[in-house]
Amino acid sequence: METIFLACFAFGALFTLASVVLGMAGHGAAHVGHGHASAHIGHGHAAAHFDHAGAHDGHPHVGQPNVSPHHGGAAILHLPLLNFGSVVGALTWFGAAGYVLLRLSAWALPAIVIGALLAGAIGWYLIARFLGLILAGEVEMDPDDYRLEGTVGQVTVSIPAGGTGEVIFAKVGARRSEAARGFGGAAIPRGQEVVITAYADGFATVQPWGEFLAARDAALKSAGADNRKA
Repeated sequence: METIFLACFAFGALFTLASVVLGMAGHGAAHVGHGHASAHIGHGHAAAHFDHAGAHDGHPHVGQPNVSPHHGGAAILHLPLLNFGSVVGALTWFGAAGYVLLRLSAWALPAIVIGALLAGAIGWYLIARFLGLILAGEVEMDPDDYRLEGTVGQVTVSIPAGGTGEVIFAKVGARRSEAARGFGGAAIPRGQEVVITAYADGFATVQPWGEFLAARDAALKSAGADNRKA
């Protein structure tokens, strides 16, 4: 039994250590990327996302992620009981408790196994609760939140007529910059507030915010006139 206890503990401990190391490496890489983006972007305007309701009042609305109805403390109820993290935790606690009891107690082997199983169950419960709390803090994003069309940003590199420049905007809480072309091949100066009207092949098509509103209002008036005629 000593070998079994040690094997369970070693597997769980090594896997946990590997997860921590890989997680720290990924976190550090994310910080490097974020720092580069911040330096490259400079002082941009926060992006705005609008829908039909927002378009009618002429002001962009800051995009908000859609929250799942299962968001909050109920998240643990939707966490699989046998998720890998809690199983590894149970094995680690089982192995550690079993080995300690085997070496330091005068209990009979059946009692030691029962004690180790109880410790494993406690470890499983605590880790499942911990993972549930982490998931409770996450927000499920709607795919529309990642769409660039309708996002308001600012030109950071002037866009020449028929050419490309660069636009900065914020999306899902992060600043981004993309290569940009003017709507209809128009030139747009640096610092101009724009709306992304389309995104394809790595290029955003942008239009000055004022021009976009004017075109939208004209289209609404035309549609209203057609409806009255009908």
